Amino acid sequence: MNVKYSEQASVDSEQKGIELFTIHYSLFTKKGFTLIEILVSITILSIVMSILYGTFSTSSANAKVIEERADELSSLTGAIDVLSQEVRGAFLPFDAVSELFSGKKEEIRFTAATPFVKENEPAVQRVSYLFDGEKLIRKTFKMGQEAEVKSESLILEGANEPSFSFFNGKEWIEEWPTGKSLPYGIKVTFSYKGKDVETVMPILSAKK
Repeated sequence: MNVKYSEQASVDSEQKGIELFTIHYSLFTKKGFTLIEILVSITILSIVMSILYGTFSTSSANAKVIEERADELSSLTGAIDVLSQEVRGAFLPFDAVSELFSGKKEEIRFTAATPFVKENEPAVQRVSYLFDGEKLIRKTFKMGQEAEVKSESLILEGANEPSFSFFNGKEWIEEWPTGKSLPYGIKVTFSYKGKDVETVMPILSAKK
């Protein structure tokens, strides 16, 4: 019996030794990733990052285009709104000193009740809108002193082939003769950023 027990113990000891060797071998041989696994992981990560970068770049470019278009539209809308408000408020001055309405293809001058005044300034202003090259410029003058510019500001830039025209009740004409009358309406046309712009502005105080 002792011999068998000794043999069995020896066998168990050998099996345990093999198991311990196997465990230790496994720990040492599977301690890290292989070079192939690392290369495969880097390749997959590179592909994913390339896709994400391409998507981000496209979205960023589209956002920039939309923002630029919005700025252009805002500038155009603001310029037309300012011009329209002052043209609607145009009237013939009652005194003999102030200049009357003057309308040419590239410039209009008139007296208007305008909301665009600074504090302590009179609401009635002598204003001019002039196309100088691709720029639309607004000027104000001292009442009765047409030659003296009081202020000047850039309203719009990038207007190509601009022109004013004037409605006399029957047709549109390119020049309005200075006199004791106002046109029924003013039309401004130009090209802006590749698009044709046309706006008709009525003069509310024009005699019917």
